[in-house]
Amino acid sequence: MTMKFHLLQPYISMFVEGLAVTCEVTAAALAIALVLGFIIAVLKVVPCRPLRALLDFYTSIFRGVPLIVLLFMAYFATPQLTGYKISMFAAGVITLGLNGSATVSETVRGGIEGVDRGQYDAARAIGLPYGTMMRLIVIPQALRSVIPALVNEVITVLKSSSLVATIGLMDMMRAAQSVQALTYRAFEPFLAVAVVYYLIVMALTAAGHAVERKFCL
Repeated sequence: MTMKFHLLQPYISMFVEGLAVTCEVTAAALAIALVLGFIIAVLKVVPCRPLRALLDFYTSIFRGVPLIVLLFMAYFATPQLTGYKISMFAAGVITLGLNGSATVSETVRGGIEGVDRGQYDAARAIGLPYGTMMRLIVIPQALRSVIPALVNEVITVLKSSSLVATIGLMDMMRAAQSVQALTYRAFEPFLAVAVVYYLIVMALTAAGHAVERKFCL
């Protein structure tokens, strides 16, 4: 079998634009996932059973329903239910962000609950308010133990972003599909995209290890 990677040259700009969209979707989704995930995690450890039950139900939705089903519901069902046509970009970002927030919340909650109870007792003994205790004492210690898991979540969101191609958003995966249709070659464009994803993931992994060495040792 002869490889014909030179056929991809006229479509390099398409791949570059797809890479930019992939990065934009990933960054926006991560912003939602991290911010919302941290908020949910803190609320989950508040001693309020109804609130905890509600947040656990929220988490269970994203654990129990495939991501692609949620993405299709966000993009195709939203106009039917609300009369508002959501953009492909917004549907992808919101779905990936909310899905990621469920994972982040469980990760951070586990880190918070793993902090030694003596830290809580000491904070209460000196009269620190609950919010101040969480912000200055508990969360900084919890972060040290969850950094590796959060780095993995960043990688997961990046790879999951390829699903936005299924609703037509021109990310890297969609660019590869378009090049396949134009050149009648499948191996070369998909291999090119696979290599780009691999290099990005390796870079994120290296950055994650650097962060771990700095903050977790």
